[in-house]
Amino acid sequence: MKIFAIGDLHLSSSGKKPMDIFGPQWRNHWEKIAQNWKGSVGPGDLVLVPGDLSWAMRIEEARADIDWLEALPGSKILVKGNHDYWWPSISRLRGLLKGSSITVLQYDSVRIGPVAVGGARLWDIPGVDIAGSTMLEQIPVAEGEELQPRHEPQDRTHDERIFLREMGRLRLSLESMGEVSGTRIVMTHFPPTNEHGLDTAVTRILERYRVDLCVFGHLHDLKLPEGTTIDFLKNRIRYVLVSCDSVGFAPYRLLEV
Repeated sequence: MKIFAIGDLHLSSSGKKPMDIFGPQWRNHWEKIAQNWKGSVGPGDLVLVPGDLSWAMRIEEARADIDWLEALPGSKILVKGNHDYWWPSISRLRGLLKGSSITVLQYDSVRIGPVAVGGARLWDIPGVDIAGSTMLEQIPVAEGEELQPRHEPQDRTHDERIFLREMGRLRLSLESMGEVSGTRIVMTHFPPTNEHGLDTAVTRILERYRVDLCVFGHLHDLKLPEGTTIDFLKNRIRYVLVSCDSVGFAPYRLLEV
């Protein structure tokens, strides 16, 4: 089984959130992803999707985007991103996805062969400067309206509260993996560290639970050399940025088990 990852697909079957406003590389990006996916992922492979699947605001609107993902080869595991407003209760979502090739995580993990996969959305780490882009400075407002810049200063108390809650959810997911042997993979939507491998509360908990690999998204337009992404080893944990534009709109091959 080959394991791939690609996040931040930002699908919009409704056409309300055209991605090419962020640059020509995003024009018809879903077609590029599908073509690359079909060219590399087989039916017995696994693809990790760490958040921001769809711009939809309700599950009914996200149905076409979910069906698009379901039709692609391989099994898929998802965690929620900060733009996944469509994500309903986990029980309802799992009911809708029952029998499909898509598994969703929330405070838990799943084991596939010798691999355990957990994860959480996370949030901005208080006091840690992690580069982003103009895309991440914008948020969707009321349905039917355009994206608006976020100019107001961040409420650090609010952000810290969300971060602590997300850390609790990450811990639950890590604990659910148990003590069994095998490869331990964690997906987070928000970055667990910066591009220099800064020690953070997130990296420390991943080390405590002996995680082998952490894939994350959320970051865009980092001006990395063409054909490269953030992919490094820190204290025996491999960290990989897999937002779709960072990996060339193609599932990023991580390992084979």
